[in-house]
Amino acid sequence: MADLRYWLIRGALVGLVVLGIGGRLLMRVIAHMEHRPLLVFTPQGTLNVVIAGTVAGLFAGFIYYLVQRFLRQPWLRTSVFIVICELVTWRGVNGLLPVPQLMFMTLALVYLGIIDMMGRRLHS
Repeated sequence: MADLRYWLIRGALVGLVVLGIGGRLLMRVIAHMEHRPLLVFTPQGTLNVVIAGTVAGLFAGFIYYLVQRFLRQPWLRTSVFIVICELVTWRGVNGLLPVPQLMFMTLALVYLGIIDMMGRRLHS
């Protein structure tokens, strides 16, 4: 069983790439879909989104650590982890229009799948 540092580091690194950079790119796609100006791409805004994705990944890594510590059945561990994290994500995107909500929930699910696969490889 991996220690807490393992999950915090991996959660943050995968969060940086998938949730941070991927989230920023997804925001650009949504802006394009909604016919918003394409020049509203600031370094400070990008940095904020990337840092938020990294922190969210750190938090999800911590949740995975707790779940894998107390739940031994892989299907139950995966289910509980995904439900907890998707509920947190839902809270964050609740005010968006339905299509962007779905897009961000899907991005979070991709991230959660990667973290879960890392956990399954570690336990096999």
